[in-house]
Amino acid sequence: MSSVDDSSSTTDSESDTTEDNEATDSFSSFDDSEDDIKDYSNISDGNTHGELSHSLETDKENVKENGSGSQELQTKGLTECKEFLRKLSIFIWNSLAKSQNVSLLKDFIESEFFLIDGDSLFITCMWNKTLKKGQNLHFFYIVEQFLHNFNQKDARYVIVFFKDVENIFFNHPELLSLRTALIQHLEHNTQVPIHTEFSSCLSPEWEIFLKESYPYFLIVSDEGITSRQTDYLNIFILHALQKKINVVLASEQETNMLRIFGYQVQPLYSHWKFFEQHKNELHQAHEVIIRSFQVSPATELLLYKYLKLNVRNMNKEVHQTMSLLRNMWPEGADIKSIVCSLSCSVVLKTYKNMIDGVETSEEPREGKEESAQDCDKALTLEEAADLCRMLCLSVAFLQLLPLSQRAKSRIIHCNWKKKLSPFLRMLKRCEFFILKEIKTISQWKVDFTFLPDLTDNLLWKNIAYYYEVENCTGLNLEVGDGIMEKYEKMWNTILNLSGDYDFGGSIPVRRTLKHFLTQKEISTVHKPEIPKLGLIPLTSQFVEDYVGDILGDLPFLSNVDPSIISLSKRKEFDERKHWHSNRPLDDDYRNTNFNNNANSKDSKKQREVQKLYHFYHVFGESLNGRHRSMRIVNQVTAPLPTKTSQQKKIKSKKSNADKIIEENLKRKQAEIEKKEQDKWTVMSVIIENEIKENVTNGIKNLENFLKTCGSNSIKFLAEMVGMEACFMSWKEHCLSREENPKDINIAVQLMKRVHMILGKYPQFMKERHRKKLAKCLKYLGFDNLAESLYSEVKNLVTEDISKYSVHMGAARFQLSYMGHYLFREERSDPDPRVHHFIPDTWQRELLDVVDNNESAVIVAPTSSGKTYVSYYCMEKILKTSDEGVVVYVSPTKALINQVVGTVYSVFNKRRSKGGAICGVFTRDYRHDVMNSQILVTVPQCLEILLLSPHHQKWVKRIKYVIFDEVHCLGGEIGAEVWEHLLVMIRCPFLALSATISNPEYLTEWLASVKRYWQSFESMIDKSTSSKITLKGSKQNLSKTEKPSYRVRLVLYKERYNDLEKYVCSLKDDDFLISHYHPCAALTVNHIEKYGIPSDLGFSPRESIQLYDAMVQVWPEWPRVQDFEPEEFSCFKEKVVIMKTDSKKYEEELKKEIINWIHLDRDKVNQLLKYLKPVTFDNAEGKKRRKFAGLVEKLKEMDKLPAIFFLFNIHMVENSAFSILKNIRSKQKNHKNLNDEKEMKKMIRVLRRTRRTLRANLAAYSKKNSMIKAEKILSYMAEMKEIKRKIRKLTEIPPKYSYANPNSVDHQTLWKILHRIKYGRNASALKALAAQGIGYHHSSMQYKERQVVEMLFRLGYIKVVTATGSLALGINMPCKSVIFTEDSVFLDALNFRQMSGRAGRRGEDLIGNVFFYDIPLPKVQRLLKSNVPQLRGQFPLSISLVLRLMILVMKADDKEDAKAKVLSVLQHSMMSFNQPKMKHMLKVYFIFSLQFLVREGYLDQECIPRGFSGLAIHLHYHEPSNFVLISFLEKGLFHKLCQPMKLKGPKVFSENVMETLVLVLANLFGRRYLPSCVKRYKRTFSQSKVILNDLPKEFAAAAEEYNHKIENDFGSFLLIISELADMKKEYQLPLSEIDFSGEECRDSELVSHLMPGMENRTAVSPFACLSEITDQDLFNIDMVNDIVLRTIDVHDKNAPYFWLKKFDRDGSRHHLNAYAFDFYKHGSMAALALDNGLNKGDAFAAIKDFGLLIQAIRISLAELCDDEQDDVVLAFGQLSDAYCKKIWGKEKEQSHRS
Repeated sequence: MSSVDDSSSTTDSESDTTEDNEATDSFSSFDDSEDDIKDYSNISDGNTHGELSHSLETDKENVKENGSGSQELQTKGLTECKEFLRKLSIFIWNSLAKSQNVSLLKDFIESEFFLIDGDSLFITCMWNKTLKKGQNLHFFYIVEQFLHNFNQKDARYVIVFFKDVENIFFNHPELLSLRTALIQHLEHNTQVPIHTEFSSCLSPEWEIFLKESYPYFLIVSDEGITSRQTDYLNIFILHALQKKINVVLASEQETNMLRIFGYQVQPLYSHWKFFEQHKNELHQAHEVIIRSFQVSPATELLLYKYLKLNVRNMNKEVHQTMSLLRNMWPEGADIKSIVCSLSCSVVLKTYKNMIDGVETSEEPREGKEESAQDCDKALTLEEAADLCRMLCLSVAFLQLLPLSQRAKSRIIHCNWKKKLSPFLRMLKRCEFFILKEIKTISQWKVDFTFLPDLTDNLLWKNIAYYYEVENCTGLNLEVGDGIMEKYEKMWNTILNLSGDYDFGGSIPVRRTLKHFLTQKEISTVHKPEIPKLGLIPLTSQFVEDYVGDILGDLPFLSNVDPSIISLSKRKEFDERKHWHSNRPLDDDYRNTNFNNNANSKDSKKQREVQKLYHFYHVFGESLNGRHRSMRIVNQVTAPLPTKTSQQKKIKSKKSNADKIIEENLKRKQAEIEKKEQDKWTVMSVIIENEIKENVTNGIKNLENFLKTCGSNSIKFLAEMVGMEACFMSWKEHCLSREENPKDINIAVQLMKRVHMILGKYPQFMKERHRKKLAKCLKYLGFDNLAESLYSEVKNLVTEDISKYSVHMGAARFQLSYMGHYLFREERSDPDPRVHHFIPDTWQRELLDVVDNNESAVIVAPTSSGKTYVSYYCMEKILKTSDEGVVVYVSPTKALINQVVGTVYSVFNKRRSKGGAICGVFTRDYRHDVMNSQILVTVPQCLEILLLSPHHQKWVKRIKYVIFDEVHCLGGEIGAEVWEHLLVMIRCPFLALSATISNPEYLTEWLASVKRYWQSFESMIDKSTSSKITLKGSKQNLSKTEKPSYRVRLVLYKERYNDLEKYVCSLKDDDFLISHYHPCAALTVNHIEKYGIPSDLGFSPRESIQLYDAMVQVWPEWPRVQDFEPEEFSCFKEKVVIMKTDSKKYEEELKKEIINWIHLDRDKVNQLLKYLKPVTFDNAEGKKRRKFAGLVEKLKEMDKLPAIFFLFNIHMVENSAFSILKNIRSKQKNHKNLNDEKEMKKMIRVLRRTRRTLRANLAAYSKKNSMIKAEKILSYMAEMKEIKRKIRKLTEIPPKYSYANPNSVDHQTLWKILHRIKYGRNASALKALAAQGIGYHHSSMQYKERQVVEMLFRLGYIKVVTATGSLALGINMPCKSVIFTEDSVFLDALNFRQMSGRAGRRGEDLIGNVFFYDIPLPKVQRLLKSNVPQLRGQFPLSISLVLRLMILVMKADDKEDAKAKVLSVLQHSMMSFNQPKMKHMLKVYFIFSLQFLVREGYLDQECIPRGFSGLAIHLHYHEPSNFVLISFLEKGLFHKLCQPMKLKGPKVFSENVMETLVLVLANLFGRRYLPSCVKRYKRTFSQSKVILNDLPKEFAAAAEEYNHKIENDFGSFLLIISELADMKKEYQLPLSEIDFSGEECRDSELVSHLMPGMENRTAVSPFACLSEITDQDLFNIDMVNDIVLRTIDVHDKNAPYFWLKKFDRDGSRHHLNAYAFDFYKHGSMAALALDNGLNKGDAFAAIKDFGLLIQAIRISLAELCDDEQDDVVLAFGQLSDAYCKKIWGKEKEQSHRS
């Protein structure tokens, strides 16, 4: 440590004097640009949270830098850096202002990890609003709860504390000691990885760590306790961002049962650029900041202005006293005793020396009077000893009292007097030195278990209060023997350590009379009183059936209670009309039909219908191929039961008809054979010659012939000819190659023909054929295989054939070069149920599931063929019934269009009663919902139908439900809806997914649901049976499980195509593409802990590479020969190696790697390191500039078509245009000038001809014209020829385009592109498509996305840049997938979904995955991470409970409705096998009912009333739906909506409209901005960006609503507190240190200090240490921090409406004013620019808001009998005005699309 002036004394912040504080320099911006900000005039100098919250109970200036400190910082060089730090602050706040609120944890199952900055964690937890100063144990609970929250969600993280940051806390000793204790606690008492070896965030060691580990993101605070620490954090944040590590703000996190959300900043090019441009300034500023806090060991700190504390002497004293204590306690001791004894001893000795030093020093005369006054302020030595004695007594309390007893501690309103402050901080500084000293001692046994509980400040104050107030007035209480013994032992130790110093005995505890405490001003804001716990009694049989078992234990109000008498009686609600219109619900679905035959009398509508179905067919052809035949489905009777064996015997003899059919089939087959023979006779010579000239082209033509050939015998002959031609080509090639290497591809094609002949057509083999095959194998050098085919093969060869050999064994050759050609274990027996292919065994199992009317969970890789069963299921229902319905549930509208297109292109059926085959139901589009047999919908819309009380008849028609992408059960938004559907449907289902890591658990849960429905069905059958029994004989009911209630799990893990991975890097302006072996992603630790991931597969080539690497690393490997490919049992003497053989080899190699770990771990480390590819790192900018070159490189490698995945919409579009720009510049450089001149000439001729033609046509139309028709026709022909020449001149040469013009004819291309004629991006997309390029993201219009998808599938477009919009099930297979940008969204789930696009079945033999600009550590984790497991969601909300009760009470079929609702309530995945969770859900259900009854949505009989309809139709917006209704009930809208004129049409002022929009934007447009946005004062183009608060009266009504919610939710928490696991509640969450125990009964003092007067049964006992009581549960803002953690309930479970939302450090999150802004200026461009939105996202958000206004308008009109009601008319005017602003400029474009 160094100091500016070692001889000078610095004023310690421990002084109780106040000095001016330096204003902090933290700034923010909301600029959308990535460039550096040059103009600083708009920046406001606002104070940051330099102080900790009230929990520190200290003046703000005591934790901020004082004025003198600032002057010293300037002398240390900070002045020179101040302008740069200002600029850095602006840049960082600009970045943070654009952060996005995302779910942080996606797939941290095994291998992902992220970083937590330890100091950010420290200060964030110190800012906790519930924490009182000095309550160490509560602080540690908050820290552990923060970390445990991540642990519960399977997160892996590393915490880092930098050494240099310790200096920042030097002037805050209470924080310094606590920080040190935290580090040591995490190291000693937890399993959390802690790094403390790095000096700073700019140290070389830290750089190496980041490069090697590459964390997923960094959690860091954006503010420190001082402005200088904030500057340090800014440097840390920038360093992480330029290293491409995402930054997450520590103070702005929210959590629920499954997820943690936080504001995440994604690295941009501008971060790297800023860092590189200011690297030297950053290092200089960092050095100056750290140096400014460093204090010399010789520094003296002033206490009371005259007592000097020498830091070096105190540290030395600690070291010496520690040695004495070790001698006294050689066997070690607990940390509490050590710290208390040492700190009291050292501080008292040091304090005495300081006082003695003042008394012996010579004072100047002029200072005598001042010094005497200072002496009065300072503590005397006796007073200091009293304080220490009481501290020792409090520690004795901590050692013996359990947490349950301490949680009962009384609340006193006192603070330490200010004069104690320097001494108390001196104690804390000493505590810091002690903890640091202990860390250096290794030979002494210290028990660190209770390190979190070193002191308890409130307990210490309580003891002090007793001795100076109560004991002095005559109250004398026994301390208790146990406590006294501990206390005396500790004080005697202090005296022994003090040597000759006499600080008095242990008794009396208090010897001085001066008061240490001062009365604290009691806040006028009182805690809310606990309301009377009483429930409104309900008379509902359904409620009794569900929660009757717990109702007896709950308190109820009497019927004469005022709160029950005052319940409002509203009009009964019954949903018979749709909320969007006045039509009855049936009409809404039935009358929106499109007729299958387009027989509408309206010609315009007829054309629209025809266009729609034509598009569906075209779209379907792009999905299924043009040659897939349509299935004409006719209804047939259900299949008869399977015949018995005796019936089969009777029918075994063939009838004459059978014989005739058989003969006809033989004759037809003979005709086919003859036809194919003639065709082959013509083609054979041509193909043979082509192979000899060019093997690649010749083989391609041969395989095209084989695809169309219908005769196996002719195929055999063709393969033989192909083999012989390849053999001749190989011989000629080997003879002519001279020194050039052999083209191994010819040998591969030769061997492939051998495979085909032996594997596919062995029945046609004769001896002459065997000779030929053996000869070929002999020439290739495969002697053993040749002899196995023909033993005399050596006699066939007379020449030296060594020059023809491939010089490797047959097995190695096949694995190395023919892996993608190896045969799979495919069945050859056709299945009569499938017409277009021969299904695999697992696919037949799926067909059996449908045939048996069973349910199934189907997990199989992308492109494996699992979707086929969906269409088989549809076909079955269409065939067997005219009433049955199949519902296909898809997560996105894009997938819906895909399914509908497929259905229309595959099926055709004329229904006897009319109606459509396929219907669609989405939020904004629907047709044929009720009269189709195949309904394709999204989950939310199917939930509407299932919960509709009057559509049960239609629901009973559902025969199957198909859930595509069922892993959406684990999604962030709408996942609970999937769960509701799965538990409500009674029919069988198919649940499909490619990415579920726990399918067994999912299947088990679904099976339990089906058992419930089986029991319900059984109960119905018994009821029916009993009725029949009354009429006739009793029937025997079968007790066997019905097939329709069985749930199968069908797992298939093999991809059809292997995936090979590559990493791309730049080397000398060229692309280096290195193969990435899957094992390179592994580490020894990962293998030991988790094994080798089951889905980490190898291609055959990669298996050989692994074997070779193992031999290279360990030449003496004992089993080297066992794994030699030619000797491996599955390969030995095999001419045709199968894919299963390769997989067995792969599995054995994996087992051997695990075996190596047991033998020699170092060898495995060497092996994995050996397999890692060599890459070269380049500047970020260079990689971006070279992106288009990568596309060119892939084109050269024949790796197109390809999808390039990015995660930023702007980057997606920019990348596509950069490719276009690059290819156009190349075309321009090589353009022929003569062609340009010719084209200009032809255009002139065209214009002239067109004018002449027009003139002739005009003349021809006149009477008596001399113009002849022939002349006009000649001009038209001339124009056609000119256009043809222009097209030829403008034709893009293939080398300057990625488009494949042969894949789509001109007319089809025009039709497809015509669909986006009015699209916002039509011209750009057409320009890109013309050169084979496209882009795809969620903000595009759906028609634009469809065009890109269709052209890509048809093969016209070959390059697409895309976001994750293509990850979820969209059928866009390609040859290669390239990941070109890292992101927090690139996780294991998305990686598998995206990479699954690579490898088109039937077209590509292998799929390719490329990583460009993705750090290698990230690649490793993507490959070895498992996808996240499916877990349950919290299934209930108040709106859902209301919807369920409406279904129960208003359903046409009450029993069916009751069964559905009970299934939803009883069978949530979250409560599966969790009895306590089921109990908690029952209580939550009661809480919801009580709220609904109190607010008038239900009456006491649970009949829906009043505004129930409006509430459920806006259920997605809970709690805003309830707040809106409270505004309506209070008449606020009627008060606001006063028309301008009382007479005539009612028109409302613009002020009324703006206020309405402001209210609705606060309710329904709730998009939160990061808290830092407010700090940047910037003038926006037209927008406000930050939304104003609700008007005063509306805010007051919302507050009243919130007060009710707080009371109800607090009561709910009190009731469910009995469900908590109190054993765990007394343990710290992470370390599980137990603070329970037997309470102390023998101490009167303990009973007096901890009487348990306050209610503290439902809050965490750790929080009770900070004077938290049950009353605080009625403050929603504190619930998450204080509620009993084992009941797992969060404030998100309450429908609380946050008027103002704050993060952990007290900064407010403002709402975005996008909806209000748009109404004000109507500019979509300004909205997108000012709010940092993509135009597509902005349009979607505004469109949704407009639809919401329209929905409220129509709902109010339905609820109100008066059509001229002011509110209804005002909402109507607003709806019209808002829609006009949306569609006014978009009408000709977006509205049509």
